[in-house]
Amino acid sequence: MAENSGISWTHNTQNFWVGCDKVAPECAHCYIDRILVKQGREPWGQIYRTQTWADPWKWEAECIRDRNAKRIFTCSLSDFFHVKADPWRKEAWAIIKRTPHLVWLVLTKRPQLIEARLPHDWGEGYPNVWLGVSTGCRMTLNKMDVLRRIPAAVRWVSAEPLLEDISQDINLDGFHWLVAGGESGAGNEYQWDPAMDWKAELNNESGRRSMRYEWAANLRDKVKAAGLAFMFKQVTAPKSGFGYNALDGKDWHEFPPAPNGLEWAPRQPIPDKYAMSEAQWRNFANEITAEPMPILNSRTGKSTAEGLLLSEDHLQAPKGKR
Repeated sequence: MAENSGISWTHNTQNFWVGCDKVAPECAHCYIDRILVKQGREPWGQIYRTQTWADPWKWEAECIRDRNAKRIFTCSLSDFFHVKADPWRKEAWAIIKRTPHLVWLVLTKRPQLIEARLPHDWGEGYPNVWLGVSTGCRMTLNKMDVLRRIPAAVRWVSAEPLLEDISQDINLDGFHWLVAGGESGAGNEYQWDPAMDWKAELNNESGRRSMRYEWAANLRDKVKAAGLAFMFKQVTAPKSGFGYNALDGKDWHEFPPAPNGLEWAPRQPIPDKYAMSEAQWRNFANEITAEPMPILNSRTGKSTAEGLLLSEDHLQAPKGKR
């Protein structure tokens, strides 16, 4: 678990299990590789049950005492709907239901697996569960269509990493919140090519793909025109969280209201080192006319006109060198 998480859109993170598989273009440089390798675990292809299942009870007690609510991201180091976690999910749902002051931000790249894995008393959705889907390119926007059909108190989108301008294609009907941001990580920075073979790119564990100002700004404008909450997390940078004020110097940390008339618990302020100076964010905005960055690897792939919805066993990413 992590209290006062470095992920600025959540208060805490709760991983009932860790480990995952890469199933979409957005997965290529996923941060869990770095974290789980440091723990001596294989990040891909295996799921590990954690020892932190009691932590939500402490957070619930704190919220009852303070009369507020906290956002809890699960699973930040896996996918809540991963098939290999099926033996444990019922137990996790029981904890989630019994912690009504915790708002569980359940984010998945596998929305086609959700419906069969909801609790029997889900109904129109638990009030304290927000179901989210990841999509940062046009190829994966159809994942939103799947989630749109599932009842939920709040549906949300994580457009991070934002790999191209999706503002003209995204359909926000039935959604309530969108988070956007660039990719972080060490190594070379390059511009993602939607025509490349995205599965081959999954072998590149280092590097980060550029997000341009107008992609994020256009998406912000689309979200705000729809009357929805918008959250901007970061620009493309080696370190996560940098440049949260990159969109014209404003801190775009908006959230839907907490359930049951509660107020959100305060979070620790974001350290100054993660803010862009005025000169930096103005320069970021002016880079819209710059030449595209060189592609890291030149490949020829299939057309990306068709949407991407993979079954769990469609792709198993090769294990990298450890």
